[in-house]
Amino acid sequence: MKLCKILVWLVTLSLAACAVTATTTVTDSPLVVTHGRLPMTADHTLGFRLAYPRRGARLPLIVFSHGAYSSGDSYDPILDAWAARGYAVLAVTHRDSVSLGVKRGTNEPRYFAWRLDDMEALLARLPEAIRTVPDGERVLRRIDTSNIAAAGHSFGGLVAQTLGGATYFDATINATRSRRDARVRAVLILSGAGPFPPTLRNEDFATLQVPAFVSVGTEDLAQAPGLTGEQWRKLPFDLAAPGQKYRLTLRGADHYFGGSVGRDDLPRAAQADEYLRLYATWSGNFLDAVLRVDHAAAGALNAQATPGKVRELAPLATFERR
Repeated sequence: MKLCKILVWLVTLSLAACAVTATTTVTDSPLVVTHGRLPMTADHTLGFRLAYPRRGARLPLIVFSHGAYSSGDSYDPILDAWAARGYAVLAVTHRDSVSLGVKRGTNEPRYFAWRLDDMEALLARLPEAIRTVPDGERVLRRIDTSNIAAAGHSFGGLVAQTLGGATYFDATINATRSRRDARVRAVLILSGAGPFPPTLRNEDFATLQVPAFVSVGTEDLAQAPGLTGEQWRKLPFDLAAPGQKYRLTLRGADHYFGGSVGRDDLPRAAQADEYLRLYATWSGNFLDAVLRVDHAAAGALNAQATPGKVRELAPLATFERR
């Protein structure tokens, strides 16, 4: 498959996943939701949404990359669920967003590189970025910018795994490339992407060694020839380096968590609230276990999953680890 076709394919990986308040929270304080802007180039400023609890110190940071054509403002329920557990959650809006005037389906092969450039600059200039929100200096003092999880949905999941250590083939330099940030200690991939050679090969996932939480729906969006959406999008779990890798599979869920967020033109599934509750609970436990080194959360995760076996978590979900 030629590179331009691959990137068009990637860009059509759109939206999804959100969550309600988790069943266990670190704090019950109200949240603050605000926005900031980080100047990048003469013609590009990176906008972002930041959610965090009103109380608490040394808040671990989650950086979130949205699905193709979406925006950082399209995932409020899941971002706010994480913030309610005591995390600062920064969701960027990339330049392929329809909120910036881009037409859905636009073919721009540079989107992947641009997204990685966005996240690389954001992580390199975190203090500067956070200071652009109201009362930014005080907010910055409350965030632990050395303790980070990278999360993303669909196209954004590919970005998140790359920040966590997965490599890719960069045709512009004709070589395998890594964009890993050493501060990223965990990765959350929501309905991400499996291999699509030559850009992303099986071996590129093996370099993802940090803990990872992969979620997929059994009715997920199919985009790889010969594979269902579930089969292709679950592969980051199967191919990543073993050790603290978890997969949550939601029965009957589509690419949009039952039409819950990101696409207001889709009907909402009757099971949507349960999908969101399950995702909020188990992704939250994962974050607590890794970023907070919470032994109770780690115990809850591992009690529900035996390496090499699929565990029935609930009528609508299975859980596994490797």
